[in-house]
Amino acid sequence: MGKERLKQQKEHKMRMTPGTYYVWCGGSCDYGHEERCSGGAYIMQKDEAIIDRYVIADDHTTEFRMILSVMIHAMEIVPEGSDIVFLTNAAYIQNFDKAPTPRSANPDLIARCIEAKQRHNTVSVKIVQYHKSPLLIETHDLSTEAMKRLRVEYNKTRKDDDK
Repeated sequence: MGKERLKQQKEHKMRMTPGTYYVWCGGSCDYGHEERCSGGAYIMQKDEAIIDRYVIADDHTTEFRMILSVMIHAMEIVPEGSDIVFLTNAAYIQNFDKAPTPRSANPDLIARCIEAKQRHNTVSVKIVQYHKSPLLIETHDLSTEAMKRLRVEYNKTRKDDDK
């Protein structure tokens, strides 16, 4: 019975509403290094097909900024009037569309999210379990690789500047 249950879990697919854009988004941040490189990525699906991948990285920033940035990018490229569901394990992005306060982190990006959201019929965030979401794991891997590449470039540039 245990093997059968495992097989059912592997075969279980998330129900997707036809025509809705599902955007798996994740990020990585390297808090342990001076340059604090971070990366963000998404994998976009529509009608169960992967239609786009997007990856960014920056230095001296956070994973939160990178995830908000990929969300903005997705909302800007998806056709106006669409329905979008962001899927992530990063619970802190649930407030991506709440008016920033003086204590809010990244008020500039939250304001851009609010503006971009207005172009669409619905935009929501769904929290999913990381280890059960292969596409979410892939976004993390993509963002981590982008972050690592940026760190190598950053350190190479610093060494070249020191010469």
